[in-house]
Amino acid sequence: MSTRVRVRRHNRYAADRVARQAIVGLAAGLLGGLAMNVFSRVVRDDARGRGVQPAQARRSPNADAAVKTGALVYRTVTGHNAPRSKKPTLGVAAHYSFSAALGMTYALLATALPSVRAAFGMLYGALVWAVADEGVTPALGLSRDPRDLPLGVHVYSLCGHGVFGATLEAVSRCADSITTS
Repeated sequence: MSTRVRVRRHNRYAADRVARQAIVGLAAGLLGGLAMNVFSRVVRDDARGRGVQPAQARRSPNADAAVKTGALVYRTVTGHNAPRSKKPTLGVAAHYSFSAALGMTYALLATALPSVRAAFGMLYGALVWAVADEGVTPALGLSRDPRDLPLGVHVYSLCGHGVFGATLEAVSRCADSITTS
């Protein structure tokens, strides 16, 4: 009696498609992070455009979740505390790294779960806001407890994350139209 073994061949097309989606998502995330910073500049008249996190910081806007995360990574990698002068740059790096990772996640999820694209990506932005801003960052002590923040800060942050999600979707659609035409 012989048994047949089916060998699954590597599907190059699928691997190429996933790699393309990941790259598009990475770019979309970076542009989404930039869009959030522009949103911050316009809405809060913030010349530095540091995004929506500073309003949620425990002490000063210079100690927001992105700055704390960047400083923590710096300390983990170097074994030394980050110099005060480098903290804003570390915060920007953390913000854009997180944005890029979330953009990649969006691009990869959008194919398998098209409902993530609902409301032109703003549903995803709202989900990121709810999980990251309202849940994880306060739980890790990186921002104030959401119950301690005025309603306006929540609305501002939710809108900023909506801009992020819409940017992800806009970039994804642009990439789709380029590759399908």
